[in-house]
Amino acid sequence: MTTLFKITSLMLITSALVNAQNSPDFEMDEKHTIYKESFSTNDNTTLVLNLKSTAAQVYESTDNNVYIEYTKEFNNTGKKRIKRQLEFLEVAGKKQGNKITYSVKPKNEIRYSVYNFEDLVLERAEKKEFLKDSTIKPVIRKSLDSIFQEIRVSDLVYRNKLYGALKIKVRSPRYKKNMQFTISKMIIKIPKNVHVRATLENSNLVFFDDFNNRATMNIRNSKLRFKKVGNPLNIVDMDNGYFRALEVNTGKYSFANVRQILIGKLSNTYINSEFANAEIGEIGQGNKILDFNSKFWFYNFSKDFVSFNLNTDYTEINLFNPKDKNYYLETFGYDTVHYWNDGISGEVKSDIPNESVKMLVIGKESNPNKIQINTTHGIIRFGEDFIDFGE
Repeated sequence: MTTLFKITSLMLITSALVNAQNSPDFEMDEKHTIYKESFSTNDNTTLVLNLKSTAAQVYESTDNNVYIEYTKEFNNTGKKRIKRQLEFLEVAGKKQGNKITYSVKPKNEIRYSVYNFEDLVLERAEKKEFLKDSTIKPVIRKSLDSIFQEIRVSDLVYRNKLYGALKIKVRSPRYKKNMQFTISKMIIKIPKNVHVRATLENSNLVFFDDFNNRATMNIRNSKLRFKKVGNPLNIVDMDNGYFRALEVNTGKYSFANVRQILIGKLSNTYINSEFANAEIGEIGQGNKILDFNSKFWFYNFSKDFVSFNLNTDYTEINLFNPKDKNYYLETFGYDTVHYWNDGISGEVKSDIPNESVKMLVIGKESNPNKIQINTTHGIIRFGEDFIDFGE
C-alpha cells in the first residue's frame, strides 16, 4: 500500500465529519444517495452497527423509527473519480425480527490500520516540536469549561494537526465553486428504546444528542465522541483510538492503548485501562478506576463527590487537589514516588518487600469526601493551580 494512498484514505475518514458540518453556501454539482432506509422499532429492538473505514453522525430519532441515510456530494469532480468513490464502500441494511443490521466496509480490504499510520505521523511531528523546545513547563489546572471546549472542537483541531504534520495547507475559505471536493454524510437516527450493538474499525462516530440507550460497543483503531452518554448496562471496549465525551454517567469502559481519553464530567462509572492517556475535567460520585501503566490527569472534583477509588500499577497520576472542599486522601502501596505542592518529593517503601503500606494522608478522616489511591511502582503528583515537572 503506497504512502499516498494511505494519506488519501486517512484524509477521507478524518475530514468527513468536519466537512459534513461545514457545508458550502452554494449548490454542489452532483448528489448521490448511496443508502436510505427507515426501520420500525419496539422496546425489544437491537440495532447492530458494523462500521469499517467510515464516518457517521448519530442523532436521536424523534419517533420510534431508525433512520439511516448515506449521501455523497461532488463539486467540480470528474466522472471516473466519482465512480471510484461511489464504488469504494459496500453498504447493506436489513431487519430480521427485532434485529436491525447496518454494515459499511470497503469493497477491497485495506490491509493496514489507518489509525496506526495516523499515530506514527502525529508522533513524529510531536517529537520534532519537543526537540525544538525541550523546556519542561508546568501544567496549569484546566477548568471544566475549557475541557468541554476541547471536546467540542476536537475533530477540527485534530484534522488541522494532521494536515500540519503532513504539510497540507488548510484552505481558506474552505469551499469555492471552482474547487474540486467531496462531502460525505452518513446520518443515523436512533430512538431512545433501542439497544445499540456497535463494532467499529478505522472509523469515526459522533453522537450529537445525549445518548442514554443501552450500548454494547467494540471499538478498534477508531474515534468515538459523545455529548452525554449514560446507561448502567453500557459496556464499551476500546483498543487504540480516541474517546471523547462531555459527560459519562454510569457504565463499564475498557480502554487499551487509547491515545486520548478526554472526559468532561465522570460519575458512577467503572474504567479498566492500560497503556492509555486520560484527562478528566471533573470527578463526580461513585467512580472506580483500575489501571496498568497509563497516564491520568484529574483537574477538578464536584461539590459532593463522596468517594473516588483508584487502583493502579506502573501508573502516572497527576491530581489537582479538590478546591474549596473538605476531603480526605490516602495512598496505599509501595515503590511509588509522591510529588507534593511545594515541590518536595518522597518515596515510601515497605519494610516487607511487595507489601502495601499507608504512604500519604491529606486531610481529616472525618471529612465527607474521600479519595483512596492504591498504587505500586507509580508516580503521583499533586498540585493546586499547577503541577511543576521540574522534578
